[in-house]
Amino acid sequence: MKRDASTIKYLLFLLLSAAVIGAAVFFFHITDKPENTRNTVTIIPKTEDISTEYTRTSRISTTSRSKTTTRKTTSHTSRTTAVPTTAEFVRLDINSADADELTKLKGIGEVLAQEIISYRENSGRFRNIEEIMNVKGIGESIFADIRDHIYVIDPIYNEPEEEPVIGDTPDVEQETEHVPTLEEVSPVNINTAERDILMLLPHVDEEIADRIIDFRERAGGFRNEYELLLIDGLSRSDAAEIMEYITIGYSEKAP
Repeated sequence: MKRDASTIKYLLFLLLSAAVIGAAVFFFHITDKPENTRNTVTIIPKTEDISTEYTRTSRISTTSRSKTTTRKTTSHTSRTTAVPTTAEFVRLDINSADADELTKLKGIGEVLAQEIISYRENSGRFRNIEEIMNVKGIGESIFADIRDHIYVIDPIYNEPEEEPVIGDTPDVEQETEHVPTLEEVSPVNINTAERDILMLLPHVDEEIADRIIDFRERAGGFRNEYELLLIDGLSRSDAAEIMEYITIGYSEKAP
């Protein structure tokens, strides 16, 4: 009886050992299959290829967008380039500045720069900065923008001619019985008016009246009211007040 029990125990030990060995063999057989190894090796390169291809495509796309943006920016910048203005403070001698230098002034382009040079060559030189308003295309507004940026060496203004004094100067009351008022004679034609009439204008005394007459004789007459700014002794505000009472004309007779 004891012998049968020992035999049974021995058989059960063998079965358990066989089962453990079989399970171990089955586990290692499953994990060491060639298919699994090949699949693992195959999956890794594909992932790397996809990542590399995506990265390369992203770089190409980013570079293309960057180039396109650069071209658009360059094109937009070239289309919106404005006419240069007086961005930096400059002072130019208008009797020696060339066309490139003159275009640095606000409102002066290539055409006006050439007009300034042509006027300077035909007239010899600018006698003062106000004379630049005689250039075709340059009016009071442009002159106001550039007057602080231009100059001439030794400016010259018209000097009144001195008249010899003969005897005592008679009183005005003895020369005329009636002195007209500005309201009676306005508008005054500054191209034909005599000295006494010109002296009725505000801020115009005998000296200023002589300078107005001398200027119109030398220049062949005033072409516009703004040329009063060329008269030495008249400020901008003085000329503006005088303009309210004057007119320009050659056929009209002075009052």
